[in-house]
Amino acid sequence: MDPRASALTRRSLLGLGAAVAAGALLPGCGGEPWSGPARTTGRPDVLALAIEAYIFGYPMIMLDMMRAASGPSNTIEHSVLPDPHDRGVARLSHDMVYSQAWLDLTDEPMVLQIPGMEPDRYWLFQLIDGWADTVHDLSSKTPRTTVEGPPFTYVVTGPQWTGDVPSVMTRLHMPSALCTAVGRIQINGTADAPKVNQWQQQVKLIPLSAWMRGELDRTVSRVHPIDRGPEPPVKRIAAMDGRTYLDRLCRVMLADPPADADAPLMDKIAAIGVLPGGTVDDQLTEVLDEAVRQAQRRIIDWTDPTARRVNGWEIPIDLASFGTDYLRRAANTLYTPGLAPIRDILYANQQAPTTDDQGRPHRYRIRFAPGQWPPVDAFTSITAYDTQGFLVPNPAQIYSVGHFPAAVPAPDGSVEFAVQQEDPSPTIPQANWLPIPETGDVILTLRLYAPREAALEGKWEPPPMTRVD
Repeated sequence: MDPRASALTRRSLLGLGAAVAAGALLPGCGGEPWSGPARTTGRPDVLALAIEAYIFGYPMIMLDMMRAASGPSNTIEHSVLPDPHDRGVARLSHDMVYSQAWLDLTDEPMVLQIPGMEPDRYWLFQLIDGWADTVHDLSSKTPRTTVEGPPFTYVVTGPQWTGDVPSVMTRLHMPSALCTAVGRIQINGTADAPKVNQWQQQVKLIPLSAWMRGELDRTVSRVHPIDRGPEPPVKRIAAMDGRTYLDRLCRVMLADPPADADAPLMDKIAAIGVLPGGTVDDQLTEVLDEAVRQAQRRIIDWTDPTARRVNGWEIPIDLASFGTDYLRRAANTLYTPGLAPIRDILYANQQAPTTDDQGRPHRYRIRFAPGQWPPVDAFTSITAYDTQGFLVPNPAQIYSVGHFPAAVPAPDGSVEFAVQQEDPSPTIPQANWLPIPETGDVILTLRLYAPREAALEGKWEPPPMTRVD
């Protein structure tokens, strides 16, 4: 099964992903707003245009639904360390805990302040527009501030705001009035959770006017527990009929019209009624529903032509900015909304069977030769997921390796991980064992946090996963 077909999203996290996330609407891609459809002649190809409209609108529909299931705008939700019972978001990292805020910049800017943390604790905050593009990425390695910190204080402004930013703050312009802030803070095992929660509670999100009045205690935040809640947005979207989906897209585009860059497509799909405030009531139900089926298949079947493929791993290169590549944008939103730019987190993925044709378990090894540990300025981990993108239940409660506890190197400096169902101790240290599912496939994600140039440019390559049974 393609893992993108069953990726799930948490109502408090993009996954965050983050995920990562919740959902009412989020706006367009930036630039001047689209001014309306151009005049066209001839009969439109309703099926083809509805397919294009579905793919085009997928991020907006996803984020709309996620936002609707979340807390109020301009407040922060903080997550806890996930486990296999967390069924709300696919591909959760077990190295970072997430924070998320749905921002509404219509009335005024919001001040986002990130506290100073220990020098060796990696953090990352993304500001994402309504079409799933990362507009700003702020991290402990590159805070992208014009003012010395910490704390790092930013003013997040919407497209229409023209005021002055105080000199002690850094302005972050967003091309849309509605956007999302997704934060990640490094966590070093369950015992580290109270300290991480302290840092989370020090993140401030305050209207600029209140900040200027000295009302610095205006942040509204809450801790979001393990998500065992209702069916996630991706499944509800998949169940939508064509008319419901496209009419919803027309409604959510009212808040922020599409950008100039989208005008060629918008001129086309307006012919079937897909435009801000429009409706597809005049179109045949069976044609719209067939468009849904074909569009979903295109999104699920999409493969990344730009990804690097080496030693069984696939390394996406462009995850955070999509422009008018609507199919790439939709597929990545389905897979996991809010994936970080490669300069912040390099992801490498591979999928493998856990058993042979007779049901006998496979055993795998991943060996980093001496001097070949991933080149990073933060840390590295490998996480195991089932085919739905969830963490793998196991008695030892081990969900990832490489970060915490630290891997145990061999005498020659190499590091080898056992990827298998049964506990390989005492032959292999438990810190070097990654449990996998008993049946089906396992999906591995190797993450390099703050990757160095050698990894970014492909000069360093992850080693293969080899079978030893």
